[in-house]
Amino acid sequence: MGRLYVILFTVFIFFLIPAAAGSAMDGSYLLNISINSTENVSFANHNESPMEGNWIKLSGGTPVTLPALNLVFNGVNNSNFTRNGKTINITASVDNYSDHLIEYPYSSHSIYTNVSGNNEMNLSFFGSSHFADLSIDIYLVSSTPDEVWDIINDAVDGNTTIFRNLLNDSLKRINYSLNSTGDNSSISFGSQQAGDYVIFVLLNSSHLTNPNDLSILSTTTVQVLKYESVVTAPTSAKTNYIVPVQIKLTDADQGNYIYGAILVHKDAYEATLRFEFNGTRDQTNLTIDGADLVEKGELTGINLTSLNTTKLQEIIETVIGPENGTVSFTDDKDSTSASFSLTTNDLNTGDYYLLVCAYESGERLVAFNQNIINIYTPSSSNGGGGGGGGGMSDEPENVEETVFLRIYLRAGDSATYNFNNVVTSVEVTPEKTYGLVAVKMEVLHGQPGSITTDPPNGVIYKYFNIFVGNLGWSEGKLSSSVIKFQVPASWFKENNIDPASVILYRHHDGNWQALKTTMTGQAGRYYQYSSPTPGFSAFMIMGSVGDSGDVEPVATPDLGTVAGSTPTPEATWISDKGIPGFGLMLGIMGILIAVYSGRK
Repeated sequence: MGRLYVILFTVFIFFLIPAAAGSAMDGSYLLNISINSTENVSFANHNESPMEGNWIKLSGGTPVTLPALNLVFNGVNNSNFTRNGKTINITASVDNYSDHLIEYPYSSHSIYTNVSGNNEMNLSFFGSSHFADLSIDIYLVSSTPDEVWDIINDAVDGNTTIFRNLLNDSLKRINYSLNSTGDNSSISFGSQQAGDYVIFVLLNSSHLTNPNDLSILSTTTVQVLKYESVVTAPTSAKTNYIVPVQIKLTDADQGNYIYGAILVHKDAYEATLRFEFNGTRDQTNLTIDGADLVEKGELTGINLTSLNTTKLQEIIETVIGPENGTVSFTDDKDSTSASFSLTTNDLNTGDYYLLVCAYESGERLVAFNQNIINIYTPSSSNGGGGGGGGGMSDEPENVEETVFLRIYLRAGDSATYNFNNVVTSVEVTPEKTYGLVAVKMEVLHGQPGSITTDPPNGVIYKYFNIFVGNLGWSEGKLSSSVIKFQVPASWFKENNIDPASVILYRHHDGNWQALKTTMTGQAGRYYQYSSPTPGFSAFMIMGSVGDSGDVEPVATPDLGTVAGSTPTPEATWISDKGIPGFGLMLGIMGILIAVYSGRK
């Protein structure tokens, strides 16, 4: 994604995630750029399959554990315009204004260092069976991400000359044949010096109707780091403790370096990039777990010429959440070593990735190191963070249905988790920006076994659990929370229940507490209700024959209808099999950003 990755991801290795391209329109392609109807640049489709998704997998060097990376694209799927006398048509095989997701399929990625044995650049290409037995050309080019960004801008302006020249001037070009499944796992570029590289996989022109066309199957950015580094840090630390961390560059030249250290909880080691646009610069937005990278077509404080550590720290802390990590940067210093004192105050317990890096002006990221630190308390109690959705039901056999949802929570903005069962939605407004926060909703067969409190008099319709974040996470973090639910009209008829008598109860502090419940209407065969709640735990829906006005609802200060005039974001549905992937990848987002942020 060009400039968007350069500063943010070079600091904590996200930059090294392959920027796979995607593309044209026959099921095997996702995006196509047509220039004067005489030249096409198309990008192969990708999916979450590590063996069929048209992915480049690097090997050699040092493997680094990647965060779970997902991409969401929402916007228009067709654009026509004239630029420099050329008619440009860009089409993508995605639905208009519908979330399209892809999950990056690999859990690790190789980084390389300018040291013998650590700079051998090897790779495999796992293409779809559509390309079985065809030949490909693989290019290794020396190019920085900002140069690639300019090439993308030129391409969407209808000028592919610079891209073609880049391929012609490649350091290496190798022709390979794919096997019967569209793969090749014996590709090697050998040892490489420190620097920035881009790998392109193109379908050989002999397979194209028009030899002037370009069919890009995949691409990835690669960096060979300048220096090795030695990091000294403890393997474990207590909560409310100072973790000493030191980094020393090996055989490094004297110069001005900025050092960074990041602790991030394993459960929060994930990121979702969301790209939204409507075809104009003013409506081009890119976020990472709710933190703005591009807003209204403009980069939000991230640039190539300098490292804005204040802005970068703000973004990282928003992404990982204040209870799931900590970040520290040094100022410019003329030293090949640095020390950090990372605090574990208010952090959740568990295993954390420690990412330590060095940045040199004009050289970008020059060293990187990854370790694991366990943070614990003497009582081994585990707090909850925003990312996990870690509440557990008392007994699995009592669970009728389980639904997981994740959504971005931004300070002051209402957000809605939409369900399709007893609970129709949960609306929350967070006090702070917490990024991606999970909700688990369990419909139960009966009362949870751990609850011994007798329910109040009445007829029970359903029990259910709602967990926001990990156990207890939501307490004090949400300025408002509203549960909306529905009850079928048939239940009222069968049990002689007055629909106006329905009350939602929450189990809290050992008691069933009645929540203020409002019947909001009737939709089809269901009566619909709304109840503000001060927290989340086990709930019970109850009705009675006649009026229930003698029940005193629990106080829920400032919990009315969730305010906010902006549309609530759509939740990401998650099943036990993971996030379903559609054919969209990093390269397409980079192209679309260039296309639409370049238009007036």
